[in-house]
Amino acid sequence: MPLPSVFRNNDSGTFGYHTAHVRWPILVGNAIDDLQAELSTLDAGSEAYVQGRAIEKELAALREEILNDGVIRPFSEEEVRVAEIPGSFNEVVSSYAQTWLTGGWLFCEVYLYRRINVLFRARSGWRDFDIFNRVKQATFQSSTLGVVELANRYRQLKSQLDSANPESLQLLFKEFVDISLWGNATDLSLLTNATLEDIQSLQGAEARKNSEAKILVNDTERAWAHLQNAQQGRVDFVLDNSGFEVYADLMLALFLLDTGVTKKCIFHAKDIPYMVSDCLIKDFHLMLEDMKSPSFFDLQNLPQGRGALDFLVAAIESRVASGAIEFVQDSFWTTDLDYWHLDPSETKYHGAEIHADFRNSDLVIFKGDLNYRKLTGDRKWPRTTRWATAIGPLASNGINTLSLRTCKADVVVGLAPGVDGQLCELWKRERKDEPPSWWASSGKYAVICYCDGQQ
Repeated sequence: MPLPSVFRNNDSGTFGYHTAHVRWPILVGNAIDDLQAELSTLDAGSEAYVQGRAIEKELAALREEILNDGVIRPFSEEEVRVAEIPGSFNEVVSSYAQTWLTGGWLFCEVYLYRRINVLFRARSGWRDFDIFNRVKQATFQSSTLGVVELANRYRQLKSQLDSANPESLQLLFKEFVDISLWGNATDLSLLTNATLEDIQSLQGAEARKNSEAKILVNDTERAWAHLQNAQQGRVDFVLDNSGFEVYADLMLALFLLDTGVTKKCIFHAKDIPYMVSDCLIKDFHLMLEDMKSPSFFDLQNLPQGRGALDFLVAAIESRVASGAIEFVQDSFWTTDLDYWHLDPSETKYHGAEIHADFRNSDLVIFKGDLNYRKLTGDRKWPRTTRWATAIGPLASNGINTLSLRTCKADVVVGLAPGVDGQLCELWKRERKDEPPSWWASSGKYAVICYCDGQQ
């Protein structure tokens, strides 16, 4: 049976079509604005300023290239050299012609961030500059209340974890998974008062029920059951966003470590500024510095904030120092390759090496929408397709995987019959100006998908 085709930028009525035609030009325009803000801090006679102005012109040209549906061109030998661009991009470009507004959505989107990155890597004064740093920092700063609330809750919970019974630990696992899943949209009532009695109470059950209503596939219990019999003592996180989201991922990691569920958590970050908000290793270190800073967060009306943040930073840094938390990066995560290539058969771009490494992990948690798209190949699967079918080789090549994804793109699988139709009808009533299928791109729904790698 042939595989479904991938989503393309000229698929009318899809979120991919809207992204390519509307969102990408805005994204590049925002990058120009942020570059201009940085240039305003430099001496107009400096070499860095001159180089920055050249980058500004090239970003403007890239924006016009997208708007005018230009041809997707290969990277030059010089671009490949200075920006260490994996050869997989040019292999695709040379195999068939694509344009910005007709090409494959996933490929063109990943290619776009490589095109942006090469402009900076080619200039000595900008080689290590993160064009998305301003927006990442501003977004994290806007999460002050959530950051402090979760730090307070975890500080209160930590002393109770040693005496927690198995039922309480499973409930806490579900709630930390939910927090990691929703990120900034987390319902902080999940950990209200943060005592084990509260979590097991009727009110706690009601909060969980409300939170889980928008989770259309929920394999959390299967993942927990697997971790109870885990042998390797290791959990991996393939990261999505920086800021509050990686902060929430670290909370889940601390819970797993502090309860002895695992002994080590490895976080896999991106190696270039990517998808605007994706997490680099430097973003993790910057997050800790932000939390230590006396001025980054406005704590004037949060009297317990300083103590809670100091507690959590100390807890994280202690785990980093002991080796229990580790951040790593690999260029595989920023190639165009989907995760069907996380397999011994992929020997050119680190897919086989990462697969072999993940065989040593009890659970690999893939965070966010882009990772879900790569897991499924960003293909036009019927929305009732089995998860094990949509992830291809990963269903059977020996890796235990868990995908935590708020739905922000067209591809969704694993739904019960009738659910997609019901949500399309609901969306049609609520959003008359949008295609009904856009419920799947709204970020209002989520899926938690587990596979034991033995299908």
